Amino acid sequence: MATITLPPLLQTRLDALPQGLQAHIQRVRKMARELAAAHNLDQDLAELTAAAHDVARSAKPQVLLDEARRMRLPINAAEANAPVLLHGPVGARWLSDGGAISDSTVLEGVLWHTTAHPELSPVGQVVFLADKLDPMKAAQFPFQEGVRTAAFENLCGGTLAFLDGALARHIERGELIHPTAAETRNAMLIAGAC
Repeated sequence: MATITLPPLLQTRLDALPQGLQAHIQRVRKMARELAAAHNLDQDLAELTAAAHDVARSAKPQVLLDEARRMRLPINAAEANAPVLLHGPVGARWLSDGGAISDSTVLEGVLWHTTAHPELSPVGQVVFLADKLDPMKAAQFPFQEGVRTAAFENLCGGTLAFLDGALARHIERGELIHPTAAETRNAMLIAGAC
């Protein structure tokens, strides 16, 4: 399925990931190309960002915390409580510091693929949505089909649909809400762009 050649350091990191995670990344790469094509965006850039998005996902929670501290990344209460939320920021820094990727659009997409961000680029929104639209996540996101429909119509609308569904589930389950996800939703509503 891969249609682009990845930077060697990124490919090495991806090859070291568990098979299930590698399969997820392949599905996200495919979905990112489809969404990018639907919105007339650079499909290769979207695929590269999707390929890189979970580069740090298999790191253990303590490793993510230690890496974030070593890198002097800010850690909020939600991330301290659920360090898996740091895999985007840590992964982006690994790719940047290691020289694997220097494109700011790709690094931003990796950084914010879990929570979105009020200033996330269209390619970043594509990867945010492609990650959530992996068919293997349908049970985790029972509202996925509505997000899919909205995402192919409008990236902003798809992002807002996902955030609405995810935030409602977090509240229903008594879970913490990442402040950037809430900030992103608020910014989209205030802007009225969706």
